[in-house]
Amino acid sequence: MAIRQGMSASYSLRSSTAPYNTQQTGKIRVPVIQSLPDSHKWSIAHDLTLVSNPSQDYEYLLGNRISIVEDDVQNKHARKLKEVRQVLSKAGEEPLEGLFLIDAIQRLGIEYHFQEEIEAILHRQYMAINTDVHKYKDLYEVSLGFRLLRQEGYYVPPDVFSNFNSKEGKFIGELSKDLKGVVALFEASQLSIEGEDILDEATNFSRQVLNEWVTRLDHHQARTVAFTLRNPYHKSLGRFIAKNFIIDFRGTNGWENDLLALAKMDFSLVQSIHQTEICQVSKWWRDLGLAKE
Repeated sequence: MAIRQGMSASYSLRSSTAPYNTQQTGKIRVPVIQSLPDSHKWSIAHDLTLVSNPSQDYEYLLGNRISIVEDDVQNKHARKLKEVRQVLSKAGEEPLEGLFLIDAIQRLGIEYHFQEEIEAILHRQYMAINTDVHKYKDLYEVSLGFRLLRQEGYYVPPDVFSNFNSKEGKFIGELSKDLKGVVALFEASQLSIEGEDILDEATNFSRQVLNEWVTRLDHHQARTVAFTLRNPYHKSLGRFIAKNFIIDFRGTNGWENDLLALAKMDFSLVQSIHQTEICQVSKWWRDLGLAKE
């Protein structure tokens, strides 16, 4: 599969410490969907008239539909998971490609399938940040690496952005031409710690620049930038913004298409689980007879 070409990124820290503790959200793998028992299907009256219970019919039909969808989608889903894992193992050898993949996977809401692979890539990134290579990287690369590492609990000092500052401590005006980089800087600045003035300045600079960009972009790009300003990734729930990212995600490389296909299948599987749970709760409620009391 073709991998997006780009300069490899590493980050230099003159002082680095072990990852600080952050509260990790538990990830639950998608369970196998079990179709509901259909003990109450159709009943035949004494006059041989076909009689049905609408709510029970709905549960029966929905359960069958979910079971059919499950068999087909889960097989394709398993194959696609294997393909994406292979891509991740290769991309991990190139820092920027690995970071770009992690970002896309998280925004598509499927990162819980790849926790070990993501941790391995980020750990390698963190172990390599004692070099000065970051001084030769652009704003997008540095901002993306900073955000992904801090997001997972690795402490990266804010002075990795000092190369983009003027002598007065302000971000260089020339950076405003780099829309992709400024968007990444804005999202990175959302992980600031109290007292990190350079990140506070990054927030103010990037917000002002992006608001100006919104007035000049076409409708699609303006909508994407405005959405980021309202909902930076770190302050959003991945599952709720995944659908919006799926709509905006346009891949030309094979692995990007694999990610998109996997995300859509994953969305369908999770939806079918929720539908199954609704049927189970509905049957439990009816069997208890609480509604009649």
